[in-house]
Amino acid sequence: MRKSLLAVVMMILMSALFQRIPAGAQERKGTITGRVADATHAVIKGARVELQPSGQTTVSDDQGQFLISGVAPGRYTIAVSAVGFAQFSSNDLAVTAGGVVSVDATLQVGARTEVVEVRAGREHGEVEAINRERTADNILQVLPAEVITSLPNANIADAIGRLPSVTLERDEGEGKYVQVRGTEPRLTNVTIDGINVPSPESGVRQIKLDAMVSDLVESVEINKTLQANQDGDGIGGSVNLKTKTAGDAPTVIVYGLGGYTPIIGGRGVDNFGATVGQRFGPQKRLGVLIGTTYDWNGRGINDIEPVPTVSSLTPHYDTMDLRDYTYYRTRWGLGGSVDYKFSEGSNIYLRGLYSDFKDYGEKWVYTLTDGPTIGPPVASLDWRRPDFAIGNLVLGGRHLFHNSWLNWDTSVARSRTLNESDGGANFVWAGDPNVTTNCLNVPAKDAFRPQFSAGCFTPGIGDTTDINNYVLTGYTPPSSGLTAQLNLQGSASFGQQYHWGSHYGTIEFGAKIRNAHKFDNSTGFLADFTASPVPGAQFLGTTHPDPNYYDKTYSFTNAPSYPLVRTFADASGQVVADPNSIGSHFDLIERVTAGYVMNSLDITPRIRLVGGVRFEATHVATLSFDSTTSATVPGGTDYLDVLPSVSLRFGLTKDSALRAVFSRGLARPDPQDLAQARSPLITTQTPNTISINNPNLKAEHSNNYDLLYEQYLNPVGMIQAGFFYKQLGDPIVNGLFQESPSLFPGANSPFVLVSQVENIGSAHVEGFEVAYTQRLRFMPGVMKGAGISANYSYTHSGTSGLQGILRDDNPDLLRQAPHTWNISPTFDTKRFSLRMGMTYNSTMIFAYQFKDLQADPNLGIIPLPPCVSGGPCDGVVQQTAGGAKGPGGDNYLYSHFQLDAQASYKLAHGFSVYAYGLNLTNEPFGFYNGSPQYVVQREYYHPTYAGGVRWTLGRETQ
Repeated sequence: MRKSLLAVVMMILMSALFQRIPAGAQERKGTITGRVADATHAVIKGARVELQPSGQTTVSDDQGQFLISGVAPGRYTIAVSAVGFAQFSSNDLAVTAGGVVSVDATLQVGARTEVVEVRAGREHGEVEAINRERTADNILQVLPAEVITSLPNANIADAIGRLPSVTLERDEGEGKYVQVRGTEPRLTNVTIDGINVPSPESGVRQIKLDAMVSDLVESVEINKTLQANQDGDGIGGSVNLKTKTAGDAPTVIVYGLGGYTPIIGGRGVDNFGATVGQRFGPQKRLGVLIGTTYDWNGRGINDIEPVPTVSSLTPHYDTMDLRDYTYYRTRWGLGGSVDYKFSEGSNIYLRGLYSDFKDYGEKWVYTLTDGPTIGPPVASLDWRRPDFAIGNLVLGGRHLFHNSWLNWDTSVARSRTLNESDGGANFVWAGDPNVTTNCLNVPAKDAFRPQFSAGCFTPGIGDTTDINNYVLTGYTPPSSGLTAQLNLQGSASFGQQYHWGSHYGTIEFGAKIRNAHKFDNSTGFLADFTASPVPGAQFLGTTHPDPNYYDKTYSFTNAPSYPLVRTFADASGQVVADPNSIGSHFDLIERVTAGYVMNSLDITPRIRLVGGVRFEATHVATLSFDSTTSATVPGGTDYLDVLPSVSLRFGLTKDSALRAVFSRGLARPDPQDLAQARSPLITTQTPNTISINNPNLKAEHSNNYDLLYEQYLNPVGMIQAGFFYKQLGDPIVNGLFQESPSLFPGANSPFVLVSQVENIGSAHVEGFEVAYTQRLRFMPGVMKGAGISANYSYTHSGTSGLQGILRDDNPDLLRQAPHTWNISPTFDTKRFSLRMGMTYNSTMIFAYQFKDLQADPNLGIIPLPPCVSGGPCDGVVQQTAGGAKGPGGDNYLYSHFQLDAQASYKLAHGFSVYAYGLNLTNEPFGFYNGSPQYVVQREYYHPTYAGGVRWTLGRETQ
């Protein structure tokens, strides 16, 4: 299969390289250039421009501009079309040898009865998205800024989560990572203006999108299929954040917002920002734009985290955490661009974006325990002060010649995290000794709210949520040092236009090199007070900090103060470096050198074929630090990937098309899995356990097949229906292996259970997605202002050969949600707009943890009896009940349904007011083991209500 596909691609390329150039092809040609805008002078991106009668086509760019070069002298007609607009024609254009003809195409709305002003805001964004998706060579989905800001998206991830086949990994009430088409976050690539940006977190590749400001982004693109001129990373998809640039009309935007969340006594929300931009000079050659934003989110969280008893089919819990969080999440960002046009089709630009996210917060935990066999209750607190930053700067240019073009860029990108590890303190019970027999897990009326007996909350010395009944035994400050990554990158591509008889095409070549250096030198510290515990009363903070904790289902009497603990610990002189923290240190250099060749050919005006092949050579050098020996361990590898791709777009009618795409992609291993060395051997449990890195990990690969049908609706709308299939090779999973104790000095169990990330087995994921967007202009009366945007996705996955995780079944892939859907009704009048957003993600596996393989007799261990379906199972690690669906089953994310809404009203002189409600359903976030009744975590955030004012000079067009 791979050889035949590669042969097809090479045939396409060879046909372009050796095509016959007709006589007279070397005569001097002319150029037609222009700009596409609507009646309000807002640029139209993605408009299709056709030169008649030759049949040459092109697409308007981000500035609404287009250029057709290599035009033989003569008279022509330009036809410009875009969804939602009537077609524009410019007749009898005279092209001379070496001459340039300029055309300003102003498109009118598609029906005479429509009101032009309604095209501002979200509708303008929807029109732009449809046209850009329609004219893209790959399967692309676009979220313009107007669509992002029309709903209360907490960050970019939340906005992307409203697209088909996209789910989110959530954290602290916001989207954190995107998961595209049933794949885990590691399999999705993220770029800014096409430039790779590094993750600020220590050992992973996926970008923490809640660390990115969204107000400085002009649009977000999800490339669901790859082409040869794109990075091979992105098995799930590739997310590109496009920053704002100056347009022909001056841009001035100022806004401010304030809000409130009714939790933990009330938490505030503030958001402010401004963007200013303009083009200068009589020909507007110089463009400058700068923007800044600031966001403060005082989030609060009520959380419970029970630990199911794995031997009981009736839900029962060994322990349960009562957790309360207050956060002070601050994001600020700065972005800008400068560009200069030397001539039509030739420019140079400098773009930059910087985002800083201080995810500060505090967490208080009281852990209830089920009787004396578990032990006494404990308490803890966390002092979270991580500071994430991501920045990039790119210098590039695009230069068009008569029959060819040249693109180039060079960039630097850096990310870092300070204070990655939290500070904290640990306390043990020192109150009534009888609490260990009085504090018991008891049956609950609500399966999702486990109950412990009244003996856990006896006022006085029997209250497990009173810090006065505990003593301090340990302290840790936030880590020092940092984790950081620096990317240096450069690329260039060259395209040559040609015609082969009556067919027009472009042959394109390119090269790219990216050098990434990532390291972690953070060091932890600790103080141990177990020999002389300190009374918790000395650190008492707020009494009754959250009287309505968890809707008063549980008690939360008071909380300890971290600053008081820190003052005491610093004065004690017992704070020392944590000797085990060196195990997280690593240094990694990864150099990717890539080249590609790609050919685009218009076989007929309705049929376009694009094929190419990309080569990526990867060099990896690692240096890890073994915490068991304090020795440095070098490693590294080199490998070459060949990544073919081919796509066909067939226009069925003027308003419908069918796309068929094949591409091959890859996902490189996480740095922590390659470079972090072994952890200390844990001998306090049977079997002994240890975690070891794997410098021999290979990249995961995927063959991707896509089929998509598109129907464009008048005057504004689109229906999409598609199927996709991904064939995954060498999937990377967290493997568990039984090894002989002789390999590990100090081991004291019959075998050692080794945790190591491995390439194991194979997998696939398949699914279909449908999306519908339309302005309901055909409705009577005021309902003409209604609109709808909706999508549904179904995904299914399978795995094979994952015995390396101590099981012989075939579980679903991690993060694959079978059902996702979004419904967003809209309503617009000339001044008023209303949006609702309903989002649903079904359950998905978050982590493999069910085990059903028996001990390996080759290690001299007596095999255990086989597991009995639906009954007890004596596994190698723990005794479980109920098999894979029991309390010892895999760890799942609960399904998630969320309702958001936003309304705005336009005032005079460019002012508008708006208000929103976020998470109006107060949707919980949580995990369970095996089946939903075996609760592991359920946390609530409560709705957030906010309102603000926005002022725009003229009309925001970029």
